[in-house]
Amino acid sequence: MSLLLTACGGPSAEEERAIARLERLVFVPAGVCSLGREDLDCSNERPLLVDRYEITRREWKDFLARWPAGTTSAGRRVWDGWESEAEMLPATFMNQAEALIFAASEGMRIPTQREWLRISAGTRAQPWPWGPSPARSVANTLDLGLPGALGVGTFEAGATPSGVYDLVGNVREWVASDEGEREVGELASAMGGSWLAHQEPLFDWDSSRGLKKNELLVDPRHRSIDLGMRLAASAEEYLRSTASSWGGSPGARARVRAVGEGWGRPAVELLQGLASEDSVGIEWLLEGARG
Repeated sequence: MSLLLTACGGPSAEEERAIARLERLVFVPAGVCSLGREDLDCSNERPLLVDRYEITRREWKDFLARWPAGTTSAGRRVWDGWESEAEMLPATFMNQAEALIFAASEGMRIPTQREWLRISAGTRAQPWPWGPSPARSVANTLDLGLPGALGVGTFEAGATPSGVYDLVGNVREWVASDEGEREVGELASAMGGSWLAHQEPLFDWDSSRGLKKNELLVDPRHRSIDLGMRLAASAEEYLRSTASSWGGSPGARARVRAVGEGWGRPAVELLQGLASEDSVGIEWLLEGARG
């Protein structure tokens, strides 16, 4: 099957899955991000890749089919009740440990809190993903009065300039500790608000409260119908480990090159360094990024 598809100019099933995952990723260049008067440093020294959308129900159900331990999860009663026509709604009701397992199965991780804020606020440290001011009808929050989450990416005007969607509203997102390890009994963070919460900025500061982030502190075992996830990774590590999985067909080249075009000039320096390692897939990305 793989040889037939490749001969016809298209990727095999495994290559298709790898390329489809790549097409979801937004390139976040290294940059400085400092929030509020307390100067919370959310800078990233190395480029990141982040999911354009929250993980969908379809992706989560595909994962469950490959994860035997999921059959005994307390979340199964909710996941089994999802309707097939709602596959593009964000996946929810996983605890933090399950989110981490899913991320690892994709060769990625969940972002740390500071990475999440860097992705959301940008190098201008804007209090809203879309800019410096609040706006109406750009995010699925309680203010709209909708009965539940909507399909990922529904609100075009609520995305970041780089095209990351639903960072305010729809569902909250698990993030990891910035220290990499959490003390026993310590609460975990879920960022970004949801359809069950009123719209709030990514961060705010006042003299009495100091810096306030748009987060909910919960037990890492917590489950909720409005708590989901998105994935992130070190751009260098992810690309180095996955480039060989995109195949070598003309169809694959066209799609990978299109991803590079979307990333543009900010990705060129990193891709030039990786291309020296003789990776055809990276060369395709570089072709696109150079324009």
